[in-house]
Amino acid sequence: MCKHQAIDVAVLLGSLPQFSALSPAELATLAAGATHIFATRGQMLVRQGDLCQGMFIVLDGQVKLAFISSQGHEKVIQVVRPGQVFCEAMLFVDQPYAFFSQALCDLALVHLTKSCMLEVMAGNPGLMRHFLAGVASGYHRLLIEHKTIRLYSATERTVRYLFAELASSGRLCDGAVIDLDVAKGLIASQLNLTQEHFSRVLRELHQLGTIVLKGRRVVIPEMSALAACLSGQPLTGGVWTKLPAM
Repeated sequence: MCKHQAIDVAVLLGSLPQFSALSPAELATLAAGATHIFATRGQMLVRQGDLCQGMFIVLDGQVKLAFISSQGHEKVIQVVRPGQVFCEAMLFVDQPYAFFSQALCDLALVHLTKSCMLEVMAGNPGLMRHFLAGVASGYHRLLIEHKTIRLYSATERTVRYLFAELASSGRLCDGAVIDLDVAKGLIASQLNLTQEHFSRVLRELHQLGTIVLKGRRVVIPEMSALAACLSGQPLTGGVWTKLPAM
């Protein structure tokens, strides 16, 4: 892992939504314990069983969060994209990581030390609430994913994944396009499917006309047709305006 201090970390942090409301003094405190990191594809950023030293902000590239089961199988928890953070939940507990993080491609990120983050949050309840809300949101997401894996079919899991991708990009409309910028095997692992099964579900949805596959792009001709896969019943009203209830 290559480390560089070629950027003004305080200025960078101030430009990010998570830290834009901080004072210059608070940004300086975080920057004092920050490291600008460049990692190459395949490099480990944290290892399962390590103690938390801080949190990361992805500037460019993608990071895989996963764990190895007792049977030796890898289970992907999340793929972290630019602008997102990871390991923030571990700031609040003195326990080893139950997961590992690995660079999926060459990437740039910033590491903020745990001590500096806790120091700033101690004097800034708003920042503390922001990150606790993020932790709660992540916990809620994991509960939904557990429910999805236990209760829903492979098709429903896949459709819910597509809806989540659409919602995160604000493109819940007919004709929306999803770019599968993550390897299908990683997506399949998140859905507790094999890559072959996930690909088969996509092909079946394509053959039904529910989606249109164009290489690594998925086109959604009609939201109502995609949503109908979740209940088996056509939706009324003609226009799908919200994410189906999880």
